[in-house]
Amino acid sequence: MSANDLDKAEQGAAEKLTKPENGSPEDGKAADGGLDADEVEPKLAPFAGMGKEELLKVSSEPFWVYTRWTLLVLFWLAWIAMLVGAIVIIVTAPRCAPRPELEWWEHGGFLRVFTRSFKDSDGNGIGDLKGIEEKADYLKELNVKSVQISAPYGAGNFTDVDPDFGTMADFDSLVAALHDKGLKLVVDFDPNHSGVDHPWFVQSAASSADDNAFKDYYVWADGVGGNPPNNWLSVTGGPAWNYSAARDQWYLHTFQPEQPDLNYRNADVRAAVMDALRFWAARGADGFRLTSAKYLVEDAALTDEPANPNYSGDPGKYDSLSHPYTTNTEETHSLLQEFRTTLDEFAKDGDSYRLLLADVMDANVRQVVKYYSSNGTREADIVLNYDLLALQGGADKPGNKTFGRIQSWINNLPDGKRANWMIGSESSPRVGGGLYARAANLLLLLLPGTPLAYYGDEIGMADVNGVSTSPMQWNNTDNAGFTDPGVTPWTPLPQNYSTVNVGTQKQDASSMLSMFQGAAALRDEPAFQWGGFSNALTSDSVLSFKRDHAGATSYLVAANLGAAATTQDYTAAGFPAEGTVVLSSGMDRGKDEKLKLNALALQPGEAVVLSY
Repeated sequence: MSANDLDKAEQGAAEKLTKPENGSPEDGKAADGGLDADEVEPKLAPFAGMGKEELLKVSSEPFWVYTRWTLLVLFWLAWIAMLVGAIVIIVTAPRCAPRPELEWWEHGGFLRVFTRSFKDSDGNGIGDLKGIEEKADYLKELNVKSVQISAPYGAGNFTDVDPDFGTMADFDSLVAALHDKGLKLVVDFDPNHSGVDHPWFVQSAASSADDNAFKDYYVWADGVGGNPPNNWLSVTGGPAWNYSAARDQWYLHTFQPEQPDLNYRNADVRAAVMDALRFWAARGADGFRLTSAKYLVEDAALTDEPANPNYSGDPGKYDSLSHPYTTNTEETHSLLQEFRTTLDEFAKDGDSYRLLLADVMDANVRQVVKYYSSNGTREADIVLNYDLLALQGGADKPGNKTFGRIQSWINNLPDGKRANWMIGSESSPRVGGGLYARAANLLLLLLPGTPLAYYGDEIGMADVNGVSTSPMQWNNTDNAGFTDPGVTPWTPLPQNYSTVNVGTQKQDASSMLSMFQGAAALRDEPAFQWGGFSNALTSDSVLSFKRDHAGATSYLVAANLGAAATTQDYTAAGFPAEGTVVLSSGMDRGKDEKLKLNALALQPGEAVVLSY
């Protein structure tokens, strides 16, 4: 066959393969759209998995049984390990100490009210109990928790209201009104002496005969050659003894001759005074400030007191002698323990705990803190701290020196005892409304412990002729709203009451009163209730500290007590880059304003509270 014949044969075979038998014009396809039957690959059915019987058969094979059990055991081992690990972490991880339960007197501040000068309700020029009740809403608005008032009784009767202050019904009404506002009432109680018109003294002075039941209610002694029994001096100056012709003896008066000292070596006296304390507690007083506490029991032998080697003034002055035989005696501490035991009677049967404050006023802090307890026996709950009285700035190194006084008191406190602070009282000058007054009040309220503010300091009242007991300045009307117009107050008012008064400051968000209320409210924060206290960056001019508590907001408090502006870098002391303004002494910094702590600037007398 020729080559041409071969080409034609191959061409014909190819055409036969590609041409459908029915003459369909579709090229290269069979009639059913695919290859011939013997050339088409068989289609596979979808995989339907194992049947139940086949699956059970395979799963029962030893390999799969072993695998399942191995995985199950590993799962439970892992779960148990995680559970044990979580328990170990919970048990061993450092935990925040539980917040201690605070007594009512530890929750907030006190306001010390000098009753005679607070508010006159009956127009006689003398403040009284009803006057305090009239201002119960104001006391609540101050954000203090307790009110401390002058002794309600007179020198002639320990268990009746002084007529100048009202009636027993007035006292009961005041207790009810304050308690209704959620406020506690603490009253002054001076157990050192009575008045010369008290029935006890009248009968005691009448005769020294053994049949006189009141003969030894007071401290009596024979004179020496027509002179007093010894060299003891009165706190107010001059001999501490006064002669009684009726007894031809001398009686002791630590203070004025009209205030004879009670004799606590007489069991009847102790019992009678304890009953007087019970009387006021039963009428609703929540606590007592024992005044003149360190003078209560003197040396039985009446030993002469030695000269004070550090004194160089008038020999007749009280400070010219040291006083180891008339102050801080062991018998005095025993008496304080008896006062505490008496008040504990009222903490039973669900009644409120009765607070005991001791007013010692001694320059030796180690001597003062002994009144918390001695020989392991409780005495006072609070021993008043006078170290910050009349706090001012501008003096030599006021920052470091003030912080030193604060730290000294804290360091000398017995374990578990709470600090307390005062910057004003009726026995000291006021901080007033000067350059440093706002900073002083802010510090008072934010230091650790219990603040005891003095009435009028919250609005910046100043002394009048050196007296810190002038009438409260309520408004700018005649007599400052203390008493009725035209009535002469018992002591003069300051001339600035038209501008420095409660009414005016209530309307001013930047006033000293507004700042005081804000600082007092801050005490509800955990850092101020329970938090730690430590130096932040105190310098010669600036007093600064931090208050912090685990899990709560921390605060930096800084006050410039110096005479010049200051700028400090708190980041160098470990503080963050910035703090948020919570409160400022001038109420002139924006709330929530951010301040850079690497250059915190304060003007003289300025104080700030920053959160971080």
